[in-house]
Amino acid sequence: MTTPSRSRDGADRCPGLLSPFVSADGAMVRLRMPGGRVDVTTLTEISALAGHFGDPTLTLTSRGSLQLRGLPEPLPRELIGAIDDLGLIPSGAHDKARNIVADPDAGLDDLVAALDAGLLADPSLAGLPGRFLLAVGGPDGPVLAEPFDVAVVDESLPGARGTSLEGSARVVVDGRSVAVSRAEAPRVALDVARRFLAARTDDRTWNVADLPEEVRAGLLPGGSPFACTPAEPPAPGPTAEDLLALVPLGLLTPTMATALVEVRRPPGPEPRNLTSATVVVTPWRSILIQGGAAHAAELAEAGFATTPDSPWAVLTACAGAPSCGRTEIPTRDLAREAAPFVDPTGPAVHVIGCDRACGHPARPHMTSLNPTSAADVVAAQHEKA
Repeated sequence: MTTPSRSRDGADRCPGLLSPFVSADGAMVRLRMPGGRVDVTTLTEISALAGHFGDPTLTLTSRGSLQLRGLPEPLPRELIGAIDDLGLIPSGAHDKARNIVADPDAGLDDLVAALDAGLLADPSLAGLPGRFLLAVGGPDGPVLAEPFDVAVVDESLPGARGTSLEGSARVVVDGRSVAVSRAEAPRVALDVARRFLAARTDDRTWNVADLPEEVRAGLLPGGSPFACTPAEPPAPGPTAEDLLALVPLGLLTPTMATALVEVRRPPGPEPRNLTSATVVVTPWRSILIQGGAAHAAELAEAGFATTPDSPWAVLTACAGAPSCGRTEIPTRDLAREAAPFVDPTGPAVHVIGCDRACGHPARPHMTSLNPTSAADVVAAQHEKA
């Protein structure tokens, strides 16, 4: 039985608000960041909490979120309270229903917010399994290549997105879609989630694809065949005034987190006069920084990959040893050794220490299973598929 702590308003707060996972290097907590949207100052506070209670390096996930690792078990009440105060536990009951991924397009922010608000407003949707994935993207949004269960596709012109919930959209499920207004799209998508829960027969039915075909056909009444045409994930580097900064191996160090705040620091003598701004953590282990193009050199010095010819644009790895007890292969160390020799124009390669292939990218990729040297990783990139 857990002992409740006290929230700022005096209400009981139970440590069960966060669902930790215990790994070889301690407990792990996955934060709830719908669409990857997070205030940059909040990001640095998360980094500080990670360093105080566990591993100071934050892990970016393939669901566009963050993990704190190496934490004590049970989780300290102070840590839970601090994360709650940052707004990262908007509903303890919905802790596992955290997975909303979205393209890093500011014009989609309103749809992400509306979808998350509808999710949190319905207690029944807290029953969604942790693997259930909701996506929000444009017609050719790269997020549509992710293994989503339900997607909202905004068909408004890019310049018109985010100005209002007027306009057209599609809700897509299992290769079928219905056309709706932008305002209706979040509700229609969540209605699909409710039908999924009603059709779910056991706790191992995690995704729409796990349902029988005849059941899946009834999840979206009036749906007609629809094929998504996602673009490739965006490459690291400037896009006009913005910057997509890749986080090598998805490991965001305290130095990198501090650099994100520094590039947002306005001119002036007051060192604490920081401008809060939202950055977007993408499903491709990168961070979109509005106005960041002018600071690419500073961010590269802090450890980000800021050019499309970086080997980290094609090189990923699972946690490996010593973080994972399933393998003795130091996958991340081998990936770092291989990075100077990997072809950034070649196929993506994912380094893994067992056949679970944790953290693998959704896009086509080669696999380096149980490598013993950096040469094995480089060779895997050039193997025939």
